[in-house]
Amino acid sequence: MRHLLLLFFALAVNAAEPVSGLRVGAGRADITPEVDVLNWVTGKPYGAVLDPLFVQAIVLEQGGVKAAILRWDLVDVSESLRDEVRKAIGAALAIPGENILLNASHTHSAPWAPVYTGGHRGKERDTWWAIRHMPAQNEFPPFKRWMARLLAASVEATKAAIAAAKPVTVAIGRVAVNEYLYNRRPRAPAWGLAETKPAPALGYTHPDWNAEVLYGGATFGPMDRTFSVVTFQDAEKKNVASLYHVALHSVSIYPSNPGISADWPGAASRTISSLLGGESLFLQGCAGDITPWRRGEAAVATMAGGLASKAQLAMRYGVTLTAAPLVAGRATVDLPLTPAGKSRVGADSVPVEIQVIALGSLAFVAIPGEPLTDIGTAIRERSPFPQTLVLGYSNGVGVHYVGMPGEKVRGGYEMGVAGAGTDEAGGLIADTAVRVLRETYARVRPGQ
Repeated sequence: MRHLLLLFFALAVNAAEPVSGLRVGAGRADITPEVDVLNWVTGKPYGAVLDPLFVQAIVLEQGGVKAAILRWDLVDVSESLRDEVRKAIGAALAIPGENILLNASHTHSAPWAPVYTGGHRGKERDTWWAIRHMPAQNEFPPFKRWMARLLAASVEATKAAIAAAKPVTVAIGRVAVNEYLYNRRPRAPAWGLAETKPAPALGYTHPDWNAEVLYGGATFGPMDRTFSVVTFQDAEKKNVASLYHVALHSVSIYPSNPGISADWPGAASRTISSLLGGESLFLQGCAGDITPWRRGEAAVATMAGGLASKAQLAMRYGVTLTAAPLVAGRATVDLPLTPAGKSRVGADSVPVEIQVIALGSLAFVAIPGEPLTDIGTAIRERSPFPQTLVLGYSNGVGVHYVGMPGEKVRGGYEMGVAGAGTDEAGGLIADTAVRVLRETYARVRPGQ
């Protein structure tokens, strides 16, 4: 029987009182592993660093209470990493663990998040994705040093953010970026083709591949073209930090180059920071089925410049949000597993965390695993917060790939061996997220 436990907490003063004095700061720390660490794709050492990996932190402070959002140039955030980071930051900086949100960029050119302790996923310790081409690296000295570095870097980045905090106003702007992305799960026709076996679709590695072309009478899958930019500006209208959010796989470098890379988010963040000023942080959305329109280093350069220009445009036409209390909520829900998932985990379900951090009309919703884009849309459309950003790859691995009910029948590797949850798992995530949003909203606007 599924267990649903809702835990809600306010991060600031009573929502009925006028609230001011929001302070925000941002910081970063290097988390690039040694090149001897093994590449989870090849099972061989990475061998080279194409560009560095970072953990970045943004700290929101109001009424003496702090909340932190950390984002990583990693494939994922394991449940174990989540708990260890929360403990480390809590011990060093007195930020409660429930006030800390962790999000991964999902770059495939970086390691999977390490597992420090078992017990989060039944008998499964390291997820099968991380060790399918090699054994676990926990006792391998370069990887062991990297595991320790991740925890120290988390504290460093958050400490730097606290030290840099200053009074700010908050603004948000949006712009379309559909030219850079596509849904790799087109909808095949159920019937009506005269050809018994249509010509196979061209893959992205084929020289004639074109993301704008569909094959075999298919129709396009859903896609969220939204590129959101949240800016925090000081009294002189200078950017302290900017958050940009889009649902898009970080796989432009992978798999053609085996080196370590933050992929397009690393290049985009550097370019956006140079144009807007302040620290620029990428928050990954529900990108399980959304992939860049092209791959390779040239595509990375094109995206970095293009997204930076889009960020400038979004900022130019952005709107300032009213001051409001910092409020948050959490929930845990058990996601039922497929027979294969049950075999790997040794249990019928996996508990996952859903988290919300809201600042007035702006809400960050963190969900685990690798959600398909429809989950993000379903949550946003039902959210009472007009400015809702849904983050995938957050606070845990969950059931890996997960879609809304009905996706399993469409097949594909995302809904096969790569997705350990049953067809109802995505609906449970969406329903729980909406419930947390509504309960949190009641604290922001009581009586509404």
